[in-house]
Amino acid sequence: MFHRPEKQLWQYRIMQNKSKCDILFSCLMDKQMSLSAMSDELAQVRTKKKEFLTQMDRIIPWGEWIALIRPCYYKGERGNKPYDLERMLRIYMIQNLYNLSDMATVAEVIDSRAFSDFCGVESSNQVPDGDTLGRFRNLLIQNDLQQRLFAQVVALLTERNLILKKGTIVDSTFIEAPSSTKNKDKKRDPEAHSAKKGNTWHFGYKVHVGVDHETGIVHALEVTSANKHDVCMIAELLIGEEQVVYGDSGYLGAEKRPEAVTTNKSGKRIHYKINCRPSQSKQNTNRSRAQIKCREREKSSVRAKVEHVFAVVKQQLRFQKTRYRGLRKQTAKLNMLFALANLILADRPCLAA
Repeated sequence: MFHRPEKQLWQYRIMQNKSKCDILFSCLMDKQMSLSAMSDELAQVRTKKKEFLTQMDRIIPWGEWIALIRPCYYKGERGNKPYDLERMLRIYMIQNLYNLSDMATVAEVIDSRAFSDFCGVESSNQVPDGDTLGRFRNLLIQNDLQQRLFAQVVALLTERNLILKKGTIVDSTFIEAPSSTKNKDKKRDPEAHSAKKGNTWHFGYKVHVGVDHETGIVHALEVTSANKHDVCMIAELLIGEEQVVYGDSGYLGAEKRPEAVTTNKSGKRIHYKINCRPSQSKQNTNRSRAQIKCREREKSSVRAKVEHVFAVVKQQLRFQKTRYRGLRKQTAKLNMLFALANLILADRPCLAA
């Protein structure tokens, strides 16, 4: 049997260990390079979420909104330095765009690269916790800043001639509220009420909107409990310069009410084009019913524009059921959502051109 000298055996073991280290280092470098290459490739992939956030980053008037909020924001004269205002506003926009809770918003901003890029976050230390985000939202509510942001968007779109004020479509939709009593007070939201539509009962709130009849942009917004009838709110939804008002059969008789606006600021009469109920033409002849149906279809073709903004809020922004209690919080939330919905609608090719 062949025996290596002791010196040769020691050198052989060194060379063997060195070759193993080289192989291991080479594998680690290849893995690191592949991960970095994959990371760069993933950053360049275009997804619907990234495209949507890029669109929102482009159309939201960040400068005007920050200037409006800054006087009410923390000055940082005492205690810890506050988070950057623009970053807090961007995180708050993520919460509204995806209907997330405070804690879920913080988790998604850390987990999702698209969200962190939108918010300008490079480290988890730059992301506030859920309580801080909740205090920021309450700060906006206490100063009625959501309503002011909505009014600023309306003024901006009016300057772009997207709100022409020649006619208004009025409509409303339910916002469901939790009916459970599993809370500290063992009670439901005292400011939310029940209402029946068709054969379905709804518990929560109702948002009433006034929409420009040509562009579908919301220019007026009121939030009430669900049991408030539509026809009672029509006066609050008009600008005063309209020549015509469109509405569904829930607004029948609106022009005859004591608070009704019958003439505009120019002194001209406002025409109320309200859809009739189908049962009102049952006794008419076939020819008369055909003529009535044609007129009703003409009204509905204009009135249908109001459903577009509801679709954006309830489907695209996913707000069908509120998680907050109290009318003031609902008003703030809905003003913010309809401000974003107006910006989304105004960016569509048919209006942006």
